Amino acid sequence: MLLHLSDLHFGMEHNLIADALTQLCKELPLEAIAISGDLTQRARRAQFQAFHDFFDSLGIPWIVVPGNHDIPLYHLPRRILNPFGRYTKIFGETEKILETKHFYLVGVNSISPKHHTQGRLSHTQITETGQRLLKGKAGKKRIILSHQPFRVLRNYQQKDIPILACEATQHWAHCGLDALLHGHFHVPVVLPLQEHFELHKEVLDIQAGTAVSHRLRYDVPNSVNIIHPDLQVDRYDFNLESNKFERLGQLWPNLDPSCQHQHENIDPNVYKKTANNIVFHKTSP
Repeated sequence: MLLHLSDLHFGMEHNLIADALTQLCKELPLEAIAISGDLTQRARRAQFQAFHDFFDSLGIPWIVVPGNHDIPLYHLPRRILNPFGRYTKIFGETEKILETKHFYLVGVNSISPKHHTQGRLSHTQITETGQRLLKGKAGKKRIILSHQPFRVLRNYQQKDIPILACEATQHWAHCGLDALLHGHFHVPVVLPLQEHFELHKEVLDIQAGTAVSHRLRYDVPNSVNIIHPDLQVDRYDFNLESNKFERLGQLWPNLDPSCQHQHENIDPNVYKKTANNIVFHKTSP
């Protein structure tokens, strides 16, 4: 069982919700924690250190990748000359691998200091990541985590999809990729990529909400994803009454009605229903 978190924005974290996350980690038989970027609010040393100390205290293997908030925003010389300096001083390299009983996790750094929020991949990254995926053992789910989603719900979000996302997904699918873990938009949702990118197999784009920060969007509360070995994805929301993370419902392979509100206020003409009544974007942009 894998805990997928994103957009914790340490520096704007809610201590009560962080305590609830600690409790959830004690209650579930977790193999690892995967955190898909925006670890901090402003890439400050103290924020990175607080993040590191928090997750180190849980006693569970964890893997991270940077988000667009994890490089300097206002200090332009540092942003251009050494954007990941503070990150790497605490966490080491930006693209790590973590292997557990059921999962083979590969980190991919999609952050470019030349872009404010849009992701970027290089041809070298695509090739090297494919080689890493091929080293995953048979029977384990091969998963990439990076910050920006490769597929989105709303048209205005398309500008943040990483450059070369389609090419990367097509190559990685041939290397055994099963799923991508993202964050960025603070909305928990699972979108299939096989038809979208014309893949020979299904690959899931699994997106997490904001785990513990005050930066809530679209009336979605603080939330986390639980990913099972068969890639069933459950959504857990923070409950203000119980002060605990509680299971709200399933995001994949069936979308529970309780989890469907993130699809509201979107043009219904660009969506379709699958055999499982899951609502997804119909066509690529």
